[in-house]
Order: sequence, then C-alpha cells, then structure tokens
Amino acid sequence: MKTIMELLQATNNDADFESSDDFISDGLLDSMDVQMLAVAIEDEYGVHLAGTDLMPSNFINIDAIRDMLKSHGVEGDI
Repeated sequence: MKTIMELLQATNNDADFESSDDFISDGLLDSMDVQMLAVAIEDEYGVHLAGTDLMPSNFINIDAIRDMLKSHGVEGDI
C-alpha cells in the first residue's frame, strides 16, 4: 500500500511536501491537485470521499489527510 507521501509526490512530483506545514497556502496543491489526490486516496485506501471531505482543511498537511482517512476507518501505516 502506498503512503500518503507517495500519493502526494505522484500528484505533484516537483513539490517539497516534507518542508511544508500547509500544502495549500504554500502553493503545493491547488484545487485540481486536491481532486486528483482524492481519487488516488479513494483507489489506494478503498474509501469513498464525499464532497465535504474535499475541503482544503483536509489537505493542509499529512496529519490532516491522515485524520480524514482515520475518520473513514483507515488504520495502520498510512
């Protein structure tokens, strides 16, 4: 299973996600990137993300993405 960081890198390979605390404000993810990442997350983790899950606050950083996944029952190494 791919990690969140691997999915982020696949979405925007040029971005330095490890150095950012806010992917949106730092310009590492835009609205299209969030949609692409959401599809990758659904495919990788077998969850369905509703429209309300696509809020920028759920994609600010790895912890926010991890919390969103946990709210959908995803456990383990994510």
